Amino acid sequence: MRVRTAAVSAAAVGALLLTGCSGGQSAGSSDTLTWSMWIGSSEDQKVWEGVGNAGAEASGKKVSLQGAPFNDYWTKISTQLGAAGAPCIVTMQSLRVNQFSDGLLPLDDLVKSTGFDSGAFDEGALKALAVDGKQYAIPYDTGPLLLFYNKDAFAEAGVAAPAPGWTVDDFQAAATALKKKGKVALATTVEDMFLESLVFAYNGGQMINDSGEVTLDNAKTAEAVEWIAGLVKDGTAAKADGADATADDNAFIGGTVATVVGGPWNSLDFKAKAKFGVGVTTLPSPKGAQKVYSAGSGFGISKTCSDPAAAFKAITAMTSEKTLESLAKDGRAFPARTAAQDAWYKNAGIDGAKETLDSALASAVPLPGSADGDKLNQLLSQYGPQMVNGEKPAKDVLAEISSQLGK
Repeated sequence: MRVRTAAVSAAAVGALLLTGCSGGQSAGSSDTLTWSMWIGSSEDQKVWEGVGNAGAEASGKKVSLQGAPFNDYWTKISTQLGAAGAPCIVTMQSLRVNQFSDGLLPLDDLVKSTGFDSGAFDEGALKALAVDGKQYAIPYDTGPLLLFYNKDAFAEAGVAAPAPGWTVDDFQAAATALKKKGKVALATTVEDMFLESLVFAYNGGQMINDSGEVTLDNAKTAEAVEWIAGLVKDGTAAKADGADATADDNAFIGGTVATVVGGPWNSLDFKAKAKFGVGVTTLPSPKGAQKVYSAGSGFGISKTCSDPAAAFKAITAMTSEKTLESLAKDGRAFPARTAAQDAWYKNAGIDGAKETLDSALASAVPLPGSADGDKLNQLLSQYGPQMVNGEKPAKDVLAEISSQLGK
């Protein structure tokens, strides 16, 4: 899953887009498997090149990495899939697999013919990368959406460390205490995964239903967004910035807000950059009704790949226990392969992380994806701040977004 990081410079972006590209090579190159992956920094690039090397060794072919920043990645892959020059190995996010499944090869036959052990993976992680019962990618990471908090700010406000399973009322009390000490409690966002997870945790509202349909006209979703807007209005939450998807993370790391929604993949980055103690707990939910979304990413194969057998051998190595343990240590993934998850716990260095993830995973359900998911995220960036920041009623903004989607 993507770690939200500040945008790289234009020069760096250009370098990332070009690094590892195979020039005129395509999915049909006899000695090369092209692999498309989102990359946000030179550190990312180094990590993923190591993963590609594992795939190359297993497949006997060069694995040529094509990198792009996260938002650019989806624009690029949407034009590539289905074309002759599409990459063989395609990195896919669970939220978006529905949108791109037509250009991906179902992996079920390869799983069966090779004896690949799907049982070694988290069941929810596999399900999140399947569409209509067909597996389109093998997951490398997974994880429930969580709430990271500033331990120092909580202690200064006299707020006890929030235990997993804490409630909306518990959060409200903490926010009030933090406000009295001049601290804003929550960094808001309109980015799909994080906003949808906060809404779902609050009252079970869904922007995308379990069938992959965008459903913004339900009262629960509007109610949950109005709750967030109320926090903004009373000064216990910061305003959302639709133009900068990293604003919430930066506000948390900078210490101007006390909590932020994130995933396990954010943990080492937060801990490395923050100048305060970082804690983690579950998202606030109604008492006795913890509601948790999980999300993840994995590797699939394009339909135009000329050697899917070799590509699957590469993916097998790229999701091996050894590789995923390495990604866990680098802070790039909470492994989807359960045997590798202990490596993440050992390196997270955050008190209570295992208890929090155990609690969240016990009730987590995959965040539904949709063929309209990418468009929804764009519209949330455009219109979402109006409702989250309390400028317009949530039901009106949600109706406008729905109309833009033709719903």
